[in-house]
Amino acid sequence: MRILKWIAAAIGAVVAVVLLLDTFGGYLFDGPLGPIPGGAFEGPVNPESNPNWSQVEKVIELEIRPSKPWSLSIWAVVVDGELYSPSAFGARRRWPSVALEDPRVRVRTNGQIFERELERVTDPDLKNRVGQAAAARYGFTFEDGRYTFTATADDGIRVWLDGDLLIDAWHDQPVTTEAATRTLTAGEYEV
Repeated sequence: MRILKWIAAAIGAVVAVVLLLDTFGGYLFDGPLGPIPGGAFEGPVNPESNPNWSQVEKVIELEIRPSKPWSLSIWAVVVDGELYSPSAFGARRRWPSVALEDPRVRVRTNGQIFERELERVTDPDLKNRVGQAAAARYGFTFEDGRYTFTATADDGIRVWLDGDLLIDAWHDQPVTTEAATRTLTAGEYEV
């Protein structure tokens, strides 16, 4: 029990330090540290204007807000040679709306830093293709059981489970949460 209290205290201290550093504009590390946001990337910027994203890592690092750099780890997919990060606007992720305030970003993948401009995808066909690329790249393993899948979006959303349409709310809408429940047998599924 004493060890658990010590671990909880250590985690609390790390979180407090990270929050204080964020509040006062600095971080102890270059970029994110796993799921913990970081500060500005250090190192030279790759000058390529049209890099080959085909070998991009599954998780890339994104630095947003040049006035007070904030970096995080995000998923990435490539569609038609362009780099995309499937993201959701809403309560759980604030980085997309923060990034759109100033679309200048820096991407770090495979040890290289690239300067880019962030652009929100609004074309329904492209959104669908990015979603399918993400589902193909990031399979999910489930145990036997009943699962509820939820999706929150401020535009249309469709969710497939192994190619079967699970949630179909493909229409303009305010931020809305949709849900569907399915019983699954153990195995890997594409969501």
